[in-house]
Amino acid sequence: MGSSDHRPSEEALALEKSSQSPFDRHQLKRAFSPLMENPPLQIQEVFSGNINTIVKVETGGQYYGLRVRTQEKVYRYEPDLVKEAFVAWLMNHAFGIAGDTEVAVAFSRLRTARSGTITNRNEVLPAVRYYDWSRRHLPHPYCIYEWVDGVPLWDVPESQLYTLAGQVLAHIHAVQFSAFYADFLSIGQQPVSWSERYRAAFAKEVAAARNRIHETISDTLVKLETPSSFSGTPCLVHNDFAPGNILVRDGKIAAVIDWDNAVIDAPHLDFVKMKYWTAKNAKGELSHDPELFSAVVDGYGPAGREIISSPVFRLYEILWLLRVFNFEWSKEEQGLARAPGYPAATVYEEFLVETLNKLKRP
Repeated sequence: MGSSDHRPSEEALALEKSSQSPFDRHQLKRAFSPLMENPPLQIQEVFSGNINTIVKVETGGQYYGLRVRTQEKVYRYEPDLVKEAFVAWLMNHAFGIAGDTEVAVAFSRLRTARSGTITNRNEVLPAVRYYDWSRRHLPHPYCIYEWVDGVPLWDVPESQLYTLAGQVLAHIHAVQFSAFYADFLSIGQQPVSWSERYRAAFAKEVAAARNRIHETISDTLVKLETPSSFSGTPCLVHNDFAPGNILVRDGKIAAVIDWDNAVIDAPHLDFVKMKYWTAKNAKGELSHDPELFSAVVDGYGPAGREIISSPVFRLYEILWLLRVFNFEWSKEEQGLARAPGYPAATVYEEFLVETLNKLKRP
């Protein structure tokens, strides 16, 4: 999504731009057929990533994005679902939801239909027009949205824009739930405790890192204690909230994109990636920028400072650092090149040591 300057998210690293679409014109017309009859489609650009293929299409003077999950085997979250359909419903009903049961009913309808049009718009997502995981028109789940012109936030490192990003994040987190859930399919039906959710995710990453990370770090991680409860409110979490997924235009936030990873979790999780990937440094590599990160936190509101200073935030830092460490290490093991601008696995290992030491301090 976005302009030709769109950058990949963590789950769609190394997007490559070309004019070659993996879908022929007949397939494209089938994909658009629920919206318009026999449309004259013109392919503008194609972006191919590790998970999604995005085709920018023009028809009748209007530009659309066709976002197709072509690499389903490496997608780590709920299979089939097009998350934008669920997130759009949540954002459009954020202040009128009676409870998690109402969400479960609405989500059940979406799952049963497997496809549909969306007419309501909101200030956060691009305007999604159609979603489909029925595989009737294409062999993969896909959605069609109105193209968003803009550039990634990290290409415009201005404090006022980062403050606006913090305000948008608070708006996303305003969608709240009465319990935590393992995934979208469990909402209103199978709640889990925060500790169960966190410990399961943490154990998975520790196991993956055991033979890759320094032994002393591994031992510390195994002994790491986590609280048995969490006093905060579970909410909608983007789970990939970073400057590459925040498009800006004319001094405003144009859209937050790439919702594939969205989960129900603690708001703390959405601050972590922004902290470590705040902006590009002089070497063109993503790094922490204290001033810009502070702008995001302050834009979020008073709760922002409480979140980033809490022990729970440190735990989410450790979890995320482990994930991205394992991701980069896995790529190295497979002989795959690191995406330009993203730090190497060893950098995250150093951050892990630093964060673990902070947890030990009184």
